[in-house]
Amino acid sequence: MARIEPVVYFENTKDAAGNTARVVEVVGEYLREHRVRNVVMATNTGYVGSRFSPLAKKHPKVSFVGVKMAPAVDKMYDVKWNARYGRTIEKAGIKLVCGTHALTGGVDRAVQGEFGGFAPGSLIAHTLYLFSQGMKVCVEIIAMACDAGLLREGVQVVACAGTGHGSDTAIVATAAASANLFDMSVHRVLAMPLKK
Repeated sequence: MARIEPVVYFENTKDAAGNTARVVEVVGEYLREHRVRNVVMATNTGYVGSRFSPLAKKHPKVSFVGVKMAPAVDKMYDVKWNARYGRTIEKAGIKLVCGTHALTGGVDRAVQGEFGGFAPGSLIAHTLYLFSQGMKVCVEIIAMACDAGLLREGVQVVACAGTGHGSDTAIVATAAASANLFDMSVHRVLAMPLKK
């Protein structure tokens, strides 16, 4: 019989520091109890990756990958990479992917902006938003890490993302690249915000 594990729920998505600290703690607990060897996290400024750095040092057999937006999207959202956080991430051995959003970026975004309509990737993204912004980003960064060759398809992975800033969502999934997105399976939700 499967063991039921509790889900950590966050009521305040604006508490980026507190939520991120709790997500790191939850992921650390999960890594101690399970044989997962891959963690990916959204880290657009480097903040979240820097918070995962102590955990990465503590688990040298686990591959940690930080995923950030492409420079064009950084510019769109006025997001700046923090070099100090970047050095912390590098020292911890966390690999970094910088790429186009698998679900809501690239040519689809350009076509929607120019001509309107709704691309298939956006439909998937908006369905995942029913859970939380972080849920959409978790699925997206798994695909992006696979697309970049830093995460193997078919392996179990813990993915972490958040609402705007920090991390408030963590899932356990089977990894798949964006071209094989429907081979991805979400097995567990470890943490997520409460929707109001």
